Amino acid sequence: MKNIFKSICLSALLLTTASCENFLTIVPEDQQVVETFYTSEAAVNANTASLYAAFVWQEFGMNFMWMAGDELAGDLFYTYDQEGQFYYMSFQNGNTFLTQGWNGLYRVVSYCNNIINGMPDAARSNGVSETVIQRALGEARCIRGIAYYLLTEYWQDVPVITNNNISGDQVIRHTQKSVYEFIRQDFEFAKETLPKTAFQKGRATHWTAVGFLAKLHLTMAAHATDANSADNYAKAKSYASYVINESGLSLYGDLSTMFYPEANNNSESLFAIQCTTDGYGYGNSRNISLSRNALITLGSSWGSGKGPTLSLQDAFDRNDLRRYYTYMRNGDYYPNLGGGGYTYANFSEDESLETSNEMLAHVRKYVIGSNDDCGGLAGASNQDASNNLYLLRLADVYLCYVEACIASGTTTSDALALRVFRDIRGRAGLSWTTDVISYDDMIKERRLEFALESINFFDIKRMSYRNMNQALAYLNGMERHRTYISNGSYNWQERNASNAYHGGFTSVDPSDDSTGKGSIFYLDKSVATINITADNLVLPVPAETITKTPSILQAPVEYQF
Repeated sequence: MKNIFKSICLSALLLTTASCENFLTIVPEDQQVVETFYTSEAAVNANTASLYAAFVWQEFGMNFMWMAGDELAGDLFYTYDQEGQFYYMSFQNGNTFLTQGWNGLYRVVSYCNNIINGMPDAARSNGVSETVIQRALGEARCIRGIAYYLLTEYWQDVPVITNNNISGDQVIRHTQKSVYEFIRQDFEFAKETLPKTAFQKGRATHWTAVGFLAKLHLTMAAHATDANSADNYAKAKSYASYVINESGLSLYGDLSTMFYPEANNNSESLFAIQCTTDGYGYGNSRNISLSRNALITLGSSWGSGKGPTLSLQDAFDRNDLRRYYTYMRNGDYYPNLGGGGYTYANFSEDESLETSNEMLAHVRKYVIGSNDDCGGLAGASNQDASNNLYLLRLADVYLCYVEACIASGTTTSDALALRVFRDIRGRAGLSWTTDVISYDDMIKERRLEFALESINFFDIKRMSYRNMNQALAYLNGMERHRTYISNGSYNWQERNASNAYHGGFTSVDPSDDSTGKGSIFYLDKSVATINITADNLVLPVPAETITKTPSILQAPVEYQF
């Protein structure tokens, strides 16, 4: 499917030319020459393929996805300018990346709507089989459901748009509860129409829809005051167990390549944004935006100031194999980075090439180095690596099942929950010897398994629906204001000593040390505490959207089905 993405996206643009008069900024559907576009099964398949492409998801996937998913969750440290506002939770509605995230997800919706509304009649008139038409509708509605799930978890009450002809003065927000029902109907339709085996690798399947239904019902169930909470927990458990027991899918076995191109569309990948090396916007930008420096990529790199938070580092067990593949710390050696091998050191001798950041660690996950490290699939240093971006993995469905078993309680001893929990930990080189899993155990496991994959914020949102005070205590307990200072009293060799990483030494400020020297690195006592409130958990509607569609400020209403 990847081989045709670039031409597909260019063709799809013919159906999505900009028009500032419309909310979704596309040509009204009655102006599209759809009859001459959906002329065959191949043409239908080509247009639905565009829905998976990083090019279509780029405004969401390139920056907003990791800023909101990882910085808001307290997993990724970064404090620069508007990007850093997500870490501090200090963003306002004029934040550029907030606007990109909103526009980017509605862009995906607009592509889906074009297919849902314009394709069936045109394809039928050209003799395309009903099987192909229904499968295409299933793909479009499944992906529209995913986009709306992301929108409502970030912005809560959002406009449900099904007709791209809508003008700005008609746009109103719909209640989150009715958005959930809209998403549910899209996923249910996809469940009934999509095949159990993808007809091309990377396509959504029956199991994609069922997996998202499990997560959706789990999210709905977490709203503890909802009368249907118990029923939604039961449905989440049923859908998740169905995937676990009947799909035939399995966890991917090689952590070293799980976020490399060779693992694309593996048996664990239920839905992923498909990335290619076709230029800016077509691929995975994280190899450039999150990697530490040019020694890793042999090209551009913008990740020197980014790193796993001290709280995330604290959460990893010393024997957890995932740690090494999630973030780099002093002394780590990676044979498949840097064009043939890279050793992470806090400092280089003259400090001109490498120096420490405030976390004493840098991002590893999704960073794939140079073209020599990944079969030429890192792109041309143009943010276009071809390793896919996961949005739903089988491991996620496994842990959704565990969470659904715990439901509104505090623990579970369910046999299947224990089995899948042990499977996930076993892949990480860890055991689980007790026959009980607590809610806190489950949350911690989710944080570690999906660290820096931009989905942990959604776990915190479910926690907030369940118990807001618990969610705020969890977030504020991370103490994201903690940062390290390099102690100039030590030379570069000492600052690269085997114990010179977080957790490897005792941090003592020189002013608290009777000898006056202090630790190799010490915690900065001058920074202000970052206090997170309930208001921080719902993103503001972008200012640009309010200007174009002032009606969006009206109180949200129920969507009329």
